[in-house]
Amino acid sequence: MNYDADVKLSVCPPLGLGVNFEVTTIQTRSRMYGCANLEKDTVVSTTPLLNLWLERPVETSVHGHCNDKTKMDHFIFECMSKYEHREGEKVVGKKGWNYIKLADRKPNLNNKNETIRSLFYRCAVYDVHDSAVEGIKIIRMAISEGRTQDKLEIDQCESLSKTMGHDRLPFLPEGTRRWPNGSIYIYMLGRSYFNQANSK
Repeated sequence: MNYDADVKLSVCPPLGLGVNFEVTTIQTRSRMYGCANLEKDTVVSTTPLLNLWLERPVETSVHGHCNDKTKMDHFIFECMSKYEHREGEKVVGKKGWNYIKLADRKPNLNNKNETIRSLFYRCAVYDVHDSAVEGIKIIRMAISEGRTQDKLEIDQCESLSKTMGHDRLPFLPEGTRRWPNGSIYIYMLGRSYFNQANSK
């Protein structure tokens, strides 16, 4: 057993390894869809990776939850640790909210033959709602903008709490996916691994 990897899996949003979730943006006039899953890729990292594919904010008549990933942006997040609030930090903490630190692994092309991976650190907060009757798990999640510092800045998490805690959040205008603070706000909808296996 890889203790470190298992601990960090428990930090990730509870999608379950290999379980595909449908994704949709929240409060955007340009509705964008996508998909997400958790995987272990030991070539990239010894800890779990959260894959998120999301449609770009462009006008289209055809939407889908990853029917064509070539028209989507692919985010790869490594679940690092739970986020510990600092003294004096004004972060809203409602029951069931989970703050975590993510490493955003972006491949940057250095030349035609070499790809260098730079780490961008993000804060994320999520909550989980289970519908026992339908066997559906709903994960609401806000992910901050990425920054290259080796530690999170306070405002990255503070701004997320304001988004998650806003009862009457306005709509983002057409053609916009990111909030003014640079964050992404999404729903992830999926079934348990047991239910997915039985449906095959």
